[in-house]
Amino acid sequence: MDDKADLLRALPPLSSYSPEESVAASLVRAQRYHDQLVAAMPGLIVHRDGVILHCSGTLARLLGYESVGQVMALPDIMALIPEDARLAERNAYVRCLQGPTQSLARRIKRHRADTSIQWFDQLLEPVDWGGAPAVMEMLTQMRPEAANAEIPHQGQLLQAAIDAMPNGVLMLDRDLRLEGANSEYFRLWDYPPGMFPPGTPVAETLHYNHRRGDYGDVPCEETVAELCTRFLVKGVINSERQVPSNGRILDIRTAPRADGGYVITQHDITDRKRIEDELREAKERAEAILKELRETQQQLIVQEKMASLGQLTAGIAHELKNPLNFVNNFAELSGELLDETLALLEPLNGHLDEATRADVDDLVDSLQSNLRKIADHGRRADNIVKSMLAHSRGGGGEWQTTDLNALVEEALALSYHAVRAQDRSFNATLERRFDAAVGEVKLVPQDISRVLVNLFTNSFYAVRKRQLICGDSTFEPTLAITTEARGTDVSIKVRDNGIGMPPAVMEKLFTPFFTTKPTGEGTGLGLSLSYDIVVHQHRGRFDVSSIENEHAEFTITLPRTVTAMSLGERRKT
Repeated sequence: MDDKADLLRALPPLSSYSPEESVAASLVRAQRYHDQLVAAMPGLIVHRDGVILHCSGTLARLLGYESVGQVMALPDIMALIPEDARLAERNAYVRCLQGPTQSLARRIKRHRADTSIQWFDQLLEPVDWGGAPAVMEMLTQMRPEAANAEIPHQGQLLQAAIDAMPNGVLMLDRDLRLEGANSEYFRLWDYPPGMFPPGTPVAETLHYNHRRGDYGDVPCEETVAELCTRFLVKGVINSERQVPSNGRILDIRTAPRADGGYVITQHDITDRKRIEDELREAKERAEAILKELRETQQQLIVQEKMASLGQLTAGIAHELKNPLNFVNNFAELSGELLDETLALLEPLNGHLDEATRADVDDLVDSLQSNLRKIADHGRRADNIVKSMLAHSRGGGGEWQTTDLNALVEEALALSYHAVRAQDRSFNATLERRFDAAVGEVKLVPQDISRVLVNLFTNSFYAVRKRQLICGDSTFEPTLAITTEARGTDVSIKVRDNGIGMPPAVMEKLFTPFFTTKPTGEGTGLGLSLSYDIVVHQHRGRFDVSSIENEHAEFTITLPRTVTAMSLGERRKT
């Protein structure tokens, strides 16, 4: 039922008046109808670039002003618009002037003369005013029941539905203003309930986030502008964001609507992320434990082989020791007896002819030469047996806190001088890279020194051999020794530019009695014993890498502290 029909029904019928009263009633009736009709007409206001160009009396009255002149005296149109709605209104005016295909109908609010808020239904139209484009607003006062109602019934149902959702929901219009949000959205983002009412530009929420420190020290305006562009999507996108104020991790889904607005849902994935992190850490721990178990298993296998070989070696060495002692002792005794025999036969030299005398001298020289060879090889065999026994017994020195860099330097000097004593023409470049952070390490210095001397001697042998066979006068034998602190471990790296080793040799490198040196130059026990000292006695690692005819590199890794245990005790366990 329209306003005109309501007005007519409100007046008594004309038949109830006298003729004089009928004229007066008609005039009253017409005046009331006119007043009601004018009141029902929309208020008009025209403006350009904020300057008010025209205002109707109806609008002035609706806004509580006594005259149109009071409205025209305002500084600009923004004086009528509440501050929180000004940005949205500016955008609406810009779109209006761009020539929309249809009028823009909206529900807006305006300041009255007494500074209270009045809600209107607004219709914007572009008009030509004085030969230039301007914006014409037609404002119709909302019905009292509509103004007083908080939300229509359908809106209440929608709000109740989204409030019941377990995820945060935010709805934006095409101008990136809040149209609605549920309580979970405010909880997830740690906003006070109802802090951002409908119509609030989303930029205001971002400014609030910046003020409370969500974006760190980055410039506010640049950050807000960049974040606003993320809402302007053409398709559904997903992203993750952590809310610094409460630590929640949100999975954010932004989807455009057909009317140009957007629906943004936020799902709290904090617990899921925590569980994923815990599972990843558990997986990494399990893989580390598995790797350690495999290494331990491999070490146990090697240890068992070494223990068996050690027992065999000890048995063989003991069996050889006694007959070897007889050989050495009788060789020495035979030499002494030969000397005594020659002394006794000295007076008979004058009774021998020249030929016989020459034969006797040859025989004596041969006997003496053979005895010397027996003694030399006997001593070499004795050294081999001693090495075999040392291999089977392991180290027996005392554990001491030792300056590792000094120990390495001492072993290097000892090895280099020993090699130089055998071959005065040999020279090598020694590159020392000692880490001062290595400091002191608990170890058996005599045993580690034995390992280092063995490595240095092998490296000098390798570079000397390459020097002799390569025929390159520019080749410079080089030995690089590096120490490094690695947390609870320390490492010693020995690298030479010698002949290197093929993979087949590297596989057997730590096997007892395996050697690549010519017969008589190596026993094949040096690296095997070194492996025992480093891995079994000191519970470290012994790694090797090499490229044939290019380099060889040995790396010893030792823990800074380890429970003192000899190789013999290690094998018993």
